[in-house]
Amino acid sequence: MSDVLTALRVLSTITAIMAALSPVPDFWRIYKNRSTGTVSILPVVTMFCNCYMWIMYAHLVNNFLPQFVICTIGMFTSVAFGAFYYHWSNDHSHIHQIYNVAFKVLAVYTLYYALGTSGVTNQSNDHVETTLGILSSVVNLALDASPLETMKEVVQTKDASTIPIILSTSFLVNAAVWVAYAIADNNIFLLVPNAIGMILCTIQVMLYLMYRPKQTSTHMSDKEEMQVVDFRQRPGIRGLYASVDYVDSMDNEHNSNSTDVLPFL
Repeated sequence: MSDVLTALRVLSTITAIMAALSPVPDFWRIYKNRSTGTVSILPVVTMFCNCYMWIMYAHLVNNFLPQFVICTIGMFTSVAFGAFYYHWSNDHSHIHQIYNVAFKVLAVYTLYYALGTSGVTNQSNDHVETTLGILSSVVNLALDASPLETMKEVVQTKDASTIPIILSTSFLVNAAVWVAYAIADNNIFLLVPNAIGMILCTIQVMLYLMYRPKQTSTHMSDKEEMQVVDFRQRPGIRGLYASVDYVDSMDNEHNSNSTDVLPFL
């Protein structure tokens, strides 16, 4: 059994790191488009909260590997993703609202952790551990459910382009491995949220397969090109484009005869 548990620890570490890095394709698209587009900040924020809480819990129960290590990695990657998203987003007020809620949740969790572990709450260590495990499990479920933020829109529009499928698939694989690890380790606080998380992630993948994103062409269709040609042939418009073409040709001739370009002062 110890060999199985060791193998699952290694496997869970790998899948958890993959899940922590799963937003990379979406954020690469943000970088190329210079816009957040349909990408949501919620999964990244819930990932940070989830990792923060499980780090505290892992420290309490002395679970350094794999839980503490992989959650530390996930926390740092989520901070980087959050900062990147904030830079390219035009809706900072919405981000501030989500950050504000996350800060309050983590503040309450940290306060209870400090009071509970110091004996102020007059609870036993097992009781404090149980409470922290339950709170961490709830946030774990919120993380797995976060890609379903736009589920209503997906069903109505029959377009799953707002579902981060790479992230959802990574979460599904990660949850499945953690379920196996929790069973082997006899850890109910890891088993329950990850089992429910598997169901939530499966729903996301099924929605994506049912309503695959509609493929949009970046080039104009023949009909659109004909409309542009027809537009330029209209009276008045034709003269406007002729004038523009004439100015362009004069500019090109001037540039070809010039050897120095003076800056505009």
